Amino acid sequence: MTRTRKILAWSITGLILLLAVLVLVIAFFDWNRIKPTLNAKVSEELHRPFAINGDLSVVWQREPDEGGWRAWVPWPHVVAQDLTLGNPDWSKAPQMVSLKRVELRISPLALLAQRVSIPRIDLTEPAAALQRLADGRANWTFKFDPRTRTPNRPTGRWTSVPSVSTRAT
Repeated sequence: MTRTRKILAWSITGLILLLAVLVLVIAFFDWNRIKPTLNAKVSEELHRPFAINGDLSVVWQREPDEGGWRAWVPWPHVVAQDLTLGNPDWSKAPQMVSLKRVELRISPLALLAQRVSIPRIDLTEPAAALQRLADGRANWTFKFDPRTRTPNRPTGRWTSVPSVSTRAT
């Protein structure tokens, strides 16, 4: 075997092993380890307490609604148990929303194009306590301050796809 072929063979073997390690890390990662960071980031963005109090998991499954070769691509199904979102400071009630379970599917092929596409969200036992005060303030409206963003951070090329179908059970 020539030197070029040996280098090529070792390079391909190394890439395959690296891909296998990446797949194993993703498959066996304990997603509950990111709950504190995720809870803090969502709470910071919404200016309200948010918590995933139960289990957080990601299961990779083929999407039954896809056809052709796309049906063979596994999709991440994110499942979160026991979620709560608090009310703003002016509200007397502590919680605005609670959910027993949220399951959402993320399109992996859209991620390759730097788009976040969530074609389906399933909500189990959603409960919302909506309030509107006489002065017009409502607990379901959120104000995002653009000044809290990092000013020197370049605008990303990532976009989100707003078409989301939901089903409450």
